[in-house]
Order: sequence, then C-alpha cells, then structure tokens
Amino acid sequence: MYLTVLRWPGDIPTAVEVLSGLAHNAVIHARPDTESEAEGEMTVRLAVAEDNVFLVDVEDPRPEFPDSKAAIEGEKGRGLMYVHLLFTQVTWFLSEDTHTKTVRARLLPDAST
Repeated sequence: MYLTVLRWPGDIPTAVEVLSGLAHNAVIHARPDTESEAEGEMTVRLAVAEDNVFLVDVEDPRPEFPDSKAAIEGEKGRGLMYVHLLFTQVTWFLSEDTHTKTVRARLLPDAST
C-alpha cells in the first residue's frame, strides 16, 4: 500500500501516528503566551526522500525547545518519546530567521529496520 499522492511504500497507520504525535505536540507546547504575540500557526510538510525515507516536518512559531533531548528520549513528557518509539528518528532545527522551529521525524519504509 502506498501513502497516496507521495507513493510512499511504508506503513500508513504508523505514518499517520507520527504526524498526529508531532502535530499534537506543537498544538500543546507551541501556543503563544499572550494574544499580543503572533498567531500560533503550525505548518506541516510531508516528503519522501530519494532513499524512500518519509519525512514529517511540523513547524511552529515557538523557536525555543527547552530540554529537547530529554523530551525526545521520554525523560520529559511522552509525546515525542512515543513518536520516537514508532521507529523514527526525531530531530529539530531553527528556521534561518530563528523565528520558528521545525520538529522532524524520519520514518523508514520498513519501520522495523
């Protein structure tokens, strides 16, 4: 089975869980503190790399990511740890203008490898 338009040959339910986990985390943790801050927009990008790795990027308006390593490893909260346990590599990076951050999950077509 292929991930619709992108024709990714991996496990679709797992890919949906990964996207859901990253989006949920952004909604919960990246909200603006005050109404005077910019609207809390989230951007989702999906892509298939040449090596059939499925990339899920979730960009949010909060450039800081305190304790990112602990969050990804499950020492602080469970959201990103759950995504990581779905056989993904979870990383994050700042935008060039440093106003937003992106959390990225890389999912192999055969999630068990």
